[in-house]
Amino acid sequence: MRKPYWILFMAAALLVFGFGRYDGWRDALAAAGMPEADAAAAPLTPERLEAELAARLPERPDELKLPYAGDPKQLSARLPQLIRGALDGHDDIAYILDKFYYTIRTRDGVSVIDISLKYRETKAQSAEVERQAAAALQSLIAPQMNDHEKVKAIHDWIVRRLAYDESLRHYTAYEALDSGLAVCQGYALLAYKMLTMAGIEAKIAEGAVDTGEHVWNMVRLDGRWYHLDVTWDDPLPDRGDAVSYRYYLLTDAEMRRDHRWERSYPEAPAEYREALADLAAQGGEAGERFAALEREIGLIWLKPEHTASSAAELRDRIAAAMREGGESLRIRYADGGAATRDLKAAFAGLDGYRSYRAKFEPYRSDGSVLVDISWELQ
Repeated sequence: MRKPYWILFMAAALLVFGFGRYDGWRDALAAAGMPEADAAAAPLTPERLEAELAARLPERPDELKLPYAGDPKQLSARLPQLIRGALDGHDDIAYILDKFYYTIRTRDGVSVIDISLKYRETKAQSAEVERQAAAALQSLIAPQMNDHEKVKAIHDWIVRRLAYDESLRHYTAYEALDSGLAVCQGYALLAYKMLTMAGIEAKIAEGAVDTGEHVWNMVRLDGRWYHLDVTWDDPLPDRGDAVSYRYYLLTDAEMRRDHRWERSYPEAPAEYREALADLAAQGGEAGERFAALEREIGLIWLKPEHTASSAAELRDRIAAAMREGGESLRIRYADGGAATRDLKAAFAGLDGYRSYRAKFEPYRSDGSVLVDISWELQ
């Protein structure tokens, strides 16, 4: 995918210094075409400048003109960092900001910064994303749904609505909805928009995988942060309504198996399976709703009664199913790389069957597999 905005964005600077009579910041404002300043509009310090940028950039301006009191050369070196800081908490804008250009005009120690910003998505396109996201959420989200159910509904809708763009041309949420295709940035932007509109705190995280730069989401549920990679939960090649949960609400440790990142993000140490199991254990209607989520996401396969870790365990589980007259079994095998060999060894120690078949499917990102086994009894 294309590198995120602060890696690739272009910033061009022009510093202009003047000499002769100049009436301080009042003239600086007038030179920039700004209204005559009052005390609140006095030249900004670096700290106040970042706060002002944070207040103004969410409005998606094409141009900003701001007075500044300080060293213009130092400002030129710091401005990209200040803009990054100002966009913290506004990932939907940060990841569609394509580039910016700026000039700094200075006289008598007072500067005016003129910033021109270019975006990959127009305001009209962003409004269309909001309209379509609102319509989707109206059909997806019921009043009685808890936040966990909302996250799954949004995750599943995006996976089914989009397909991965192997041409690597569709980067924004608008392009994703318009074409049905997106790279990871489009998936993450759309997920961020829908999650935040549904009242779920979310972020976009950036890093790398073996194939290059990559972005995904982080989601906060019940005060705990988790990683959510909607792109990697969409099977490739696309399989229509098929939805994977291999990268659904993972911990830092689980995510680091094949994702890398250097930027600082909220820590995600808590395992979602444990959080969901605790919620399901509360019983009643609410508990059953969480238990249903466990089944739908496939977290039940992490429970000891649904897991085998050796050929002997596999043999015992199959033998128990045969004694009850069963002809099939689904189980998670912890060592996916040894599953075929160990299943053969398990059946070698069994009698009373003519033949068996097995299908293996990777499970989450821990190296285990789900094994669907069927056999014909004698």
